[in-house]
Amino acid sequence: MQDIKDIPVMENIKDIENYINNIPRFTKKHSIEDTRKFMEALKIDTSKMKIIHVAGTNGKGTVCAVLSSVLDHCKKKVGLFVSPHLIKINERIKINGKDVSDEEFIKAYKEVIKVTNELKKCGNPTFFEFVFLMAMWIFTKNKVEYLVLETGMGGRLDATNAVKNKYLTVITPIGLDHMEYLGNTIYEIAGEKAGIIRNGVKNIFWDDEEDSADVILDKCDKIGSEAVSVNDKDYKIIKKSMAGVDFSMCNGYYKNWTFRTSFTAKYQIDDTVLALKTIENIEDIRSLESEIKAGIESVSWPGRMQMILPGVILDGAHNGQGIDAITREFEQMQCDGRKMLLFSVVKDKDYDYMVKRLSMVNPDKVYITRLDSSRGLDTDKIYSDFKKYQCKSQIEVIPDVSCALEKALKDKKEEDVLFCTGSLYLVGEVKKLIECKSIENK
Repeated sequence: MQDIKDIPVMENIKDIENYINNIPRFTKKHSIEDTRKFMEALKIDTSKMKIIHVAGTNGKGTVCAVLSSVLDHCKKKVGLFVSPHLIKINERIKINGKDVSDEEFIKAYKEVIKVTNELKKCGNPTFFEFVFLMAMWIFTKNKVEYLVLETGMGGRLDATNAVKNKYLTVITPIGLDHMEYLGNTIYEIAGEKAGIIRNGVKNIFWDDEEDSADVILDKCDKIGSEAVSVNDKDYKIIKKSMAGVDFSMCNGYYKNWTFRTSFTAKYQIDDTVLALKTIENIEDIRSLESEIKAGIESVSWPGRMQMILPGVILDGAHNGQGIDAITREFEQMQCDGRKMLLFSVVKDKDYDYMVKRLSMVNPDKVYITRLDSSRGLDTDKIYSDFKKYQCKSQIEVIPDVSCALEKALKDKKEEDVLFCTGSLYLVGEVKKLIECKSIENK
């Protein structure tokens, strides 16, 4: 990789985005201490921020989105750092629900370039570290009161774990993902996620798996963190429709409060409940009933069971746990017509299991396509796996995503439902294509 000092300071957002997107993603991380040196050089000050640090395998983004929305409705200045982005890199850095502007993004980029040149002995930041440093510089400059911080991968060695002061930590459901980096078992992966827990800081976690719960509880006990467990017995569905879900919490604090969300999938309600339990532990907002309800009702999280067009659903499920959740929704969804699937996947995921699970629900038709990425799995391999698992669906292979989407939309009748899943890269491409088409038609 070219040294950052040899790269001219760029002014154009497209050039900057292109450069950052080409920084290696899966390479050796810096140590937490090195990341702190970068933060110190950037004059990043978190001493007055109330940082809610979120780790886990699935659901992190939804939990973060709910927390940010509620804090915003409670009139707090809240920063949000999440990943990945679907279309534009600015999506990763938000203040009160809005992506940072191109101008602010450019300023932050220049500052990180400058500091990296000064700290050459520490080496170049990885892709995630670079964007994280930009985000923290922006949050410091904007003096956010609350910061909702999503880990990238793992937790213990993640760049986000360089923040010293934390207000709360949250751990979402843990599954088998990034096993080449985090370990081969739930027990090992949970140990990495639990690395975000701090002494004296309350930890709220989703408790639905014995191995991960044991690891989290043991960590909390050893370092002196109060553990707050949450699971699907902590809420009750009152009403469910395609428009959303009404539910209540089964505990003494929220009493008879009824919440409404536009989310429809069970896993999204689980994530919302985990966020609500976290809010219960934020003293200066937890009694603001109308604000909390409004924050939950208005939250949206693109690419997660998102109905982007009538009967067209985007979901970025990209690992075994995610595919298990989306297949449950696929089977349970009421549909007067056909259930169709547009699918692609990256080759470093457990695509064999994903195809196996999708084959079991036998969509009426499957469109296989290939991502516009070096990580995209070839369509021939995807097709052969569907056949290996004796999928009874009608299968059509269209390597180009744009052409595959166009064909699927052309085939789809009003009463049909089309699920687009398998990768957040696919969701991003589909979302961009549909939004561009909508603009052209105006």
